[in-house]
Amino acid sequence: MSGPTLMTAQQETELVDQAIAGDRGAFAKLYDAYYDRVYRHVYYRVGRVEDAEDLTQQIFLQAWRGLGRYQQTGSPFHAWLFTIAHNVVVSFYRRAKPASYLEHDLREWRAEGNPEREAEEQWERERVRKAVLRLKPDQQQVITMRFLEHLEHRDIAAALGKSEGNVRVIQHRALQELRRMLEREER
Repeated sequence: MSGPTLMTAQQETELVDQAIAGDRGAFAKLYDAYYDRVYRHVYYRVGRVEDAEDLTQQIFLQAWRGLGRYQQTGSPFHAWLFTIAHNVVVSFYRRAKPASYLEHDLREWRAEGNPEREAEEQWERERVRKAVLRLKPDQQQVITMRFLEHLEHRDIAAALGKSEGNVRVIQHRALQELRRMLEREER
């Protein structure tokens, strides 16, 4: 995986224009800039490293093939990537129908400092992740895009084809439901 590359909206627009014109190097720069974010988003949804890697590659392949249809509308390029990611993950679950998509490979962690605390933090992250995966699909999508990928409401709205107000309502309801689920578990 590549490290995050920060770019301005102008730089992104220029790279997208170059990529649309067939410049593979420009697309490679977009790939490098957004691979980690797309991978993280997919991994959070599917929970298995191998599946997340495969799906992320499919997403970028579809993006490359679909660049001719891409239109710059004021929303960032990564919003379009997350739209593709959403569709690829939905297709993955339709095809695979795994017994339990909550069963997944946990990344190994090395005990640095306080192993007990790290284990508790890992357990809590998994607890929240499993709760998120019990939300309705649109709520899962909004929560992961907002809090895992730190996307703005307008970018989430563009990626999901919803209004910004609708995204805010979905987020609010999802957070309320998460709170209820986690409180029930604590009892």
